[in-house]
Amino acid sequence: MEEKPYSFILERIDFRYEFLSVSSEKQVKKRVVFSATDSPLIFNLALLDVFEDGETSDISETKNKDFKTVIATVMKIIEDFLNKNQNSIVVFRGSDERRQRMYRIAISREIEQISQKFYIFGVIGEELEHYSHDKNYEYYAIKLK
Repeated sequence: MEEKPYSFILERIDFRYEFLSVSSEKQVKKRVVFSATDSPLIFNLALLDVFEDGETSDISETKNKDFKTVIATVMKIIEDFLNKNQNSIVVFRGSDERRQRMYRIAISREIEQISQKFYIFGVIGEELEHYSHDKNYEYYAIKLK
């Protein structure tokens, strides 16, 4: 084309990490995606299953009996992301009530260890507060200390 194009910018930046969930029965490709939000230092985290055709889902059930290992891997990925993106905050929530409850249980169980490196917050509406194991939050937020 001979027309001079308008300037443009890419407004949304996604950071992707991938790993395999492995059991004796199967391997499932997992993807962790950090998506930029309207706030420059806040990124949304999505944990996805990646299917053979390249499609992804945050509602599929892997049933690979490795939940703790998957969560440990996601925490290492969050740490890596936050080390590379200083002062950023990662927000996440379960894609359904069951997953949201599982995240609360995992955070509560590991809060002492997690708190050594991270600040953990719960979000209800517009209110951000330090995480408390006895509350049901809409979102969780994590920031490097």
